[in-house]
Amino acid sequence: MAENCPLCQGPNQCCNGQDKSLGACWCTEESFPEGIFALLPEEEIRKTCICKACLEKYKRDSSI
Repeated sequence: MAENCPLCQGPNQCCNGQDKSLGACWCTEESFPEGIFALLPEEEIRKTCICKACLEKYKRDSSI
């Protein structure tokens, strides 16, 4: 799994693709609105984690 967010290209801080001894990643506890995936290129949907900052910005801007 890529280590960069497909929206901002910054580090996504996802540990799912890394050492499993790190435990559950922050993204497994989050809710990702379906609309956020429309912002991604089709080939990156559900293959690269969106970072927490982009997720929070989307939720804030979308009034979710």
